[in-house]
Amino acid sequence: MIFRPFSVIIVASSDSPVATCHIAAMDATPTFCTIIPPHVLDKMATSEDRALSDLGRRTLERDAYERTHRRLTTVIGAPSIAGAIVSDQPKRTIFDAKHQTALPGRKCRGEADKDSKDQTVNRAHAGLGATFELYLKAYGRHSIDDQGLPLNATVHYSQGYNNAFWNGEQMVFGDGDGEIFLDFTLPIDVIGHELTHGVTQYTANLTYFGQSGALNESMSDVFGSLIKQYSLQQTADTADWLIGAGLLGPNIHGDALRSMRAPGTAYDDPQLGKDPQPGSMDQYVTTGRDNGGVHINSGIPNHAFYLVAESLGGYAWEKAGQIWYDVLTGGEISTKATFAEFARLTVSAAQARFGEGEAHQAVLKAWSQVGVPTSTGNGADLPR
Repeated sequence: MIFRPFSVIIVASSDSPVATCHIAAMDATPTFCTIIPPHVLDKMATSEDRALSDLGRRTLERDAYERTHRRLTTVIGAPSIAGAIVSDQPKRTIFDAKHQTALPGRKCRGEADKDSKDQTVNRAHAGLGATFELYLKAYGRHSIDDQGLPLNATVHYSQGYNNAFWNGEQMVFGDGDGEIFLDFTLPIDVIGHELTHGVTQYTANLTYFGQSGALNESMSDVFGSLIKQYSLQQTADTADWLIGAGLLGPNIHGDALRSMRAPGTAYDDPQLGKDPQPGSMDQYVTTGRDNGGVHINSGIPNHAFYLVAESLGGYAWEKAGQIWYDVLTGGEISTKATFAEFARLTVSAAQARFGEGEAHQAVLKAWSQVGVPTSTGNGADLPR
């Protein structure tokens, strides 16, 4: 067993009484990742509306606990997951936490079982399957680890829990509070996003801080969006390029959690704040919150991917997605990669797979449009 040093950092700002606990490893180790960014929950937690504040605080507190547990499984070693068999068929199991927090909960649907009367269970089952199918059919990958890892998920986690996460072993879904956020199994790209954190964990293992952390988040948005597009058979020009559409409550002013087509425009609401994502390096955000703004600056590589997919047209998973997948799994990217390093690798991957034609030029142009260099320097002049 390898023990890795780590530090516990308690971060609190003067404008928030809520301290969020970030467990930071000194090397590239897997990290607890949630779909709702901390800045959104911070906004809720500091609201003058007591009910809204309580909702935000409860989710932040639960996330802090799970983040610590995730870090401990990294240091001590997570329990082995039995049943991994390389197969073209997924092995899914859905559990019901019954609004408690003990994982995994009670088994309520296995791979061969009929549909449940509980639609949350069925959506989780379908989302796991859609993720498995995209990775298998598009890229020849057998589950999250490429070794047939069983896909487990827990639904109805805690009470009014406004998040969903991959904890290094399984998926966990909250029901939302019904006003700010709805059931977290509703958007299939949320499921794909979180499971892709598992794919990154088993491949590039991008350090969850700064630009490498933003790339980690962006990978999950990219493939989460592709999983939705694949399941709906949408082309690049018919896809909405929104992450988490259908998750926001009926009275929230917004369309989704993030927009890959137009970062910074997904929502603008008094209770959630305004979407802070930049779409280019001109608006890069330097912050000590959210592990260096991993959920914020991910808008830059997200937009680059969208621009590539839009330029190439057709099904985005076939060319743009293939290039990104080649970099994620190719073994050349460093765990602490900058945007510039990743951009150069996508240029090389596009050339290696598709030659110096349309795809190669589309990648070069996209990174130029978002202000990330691809051919000179080492990115040292860029903010980190």
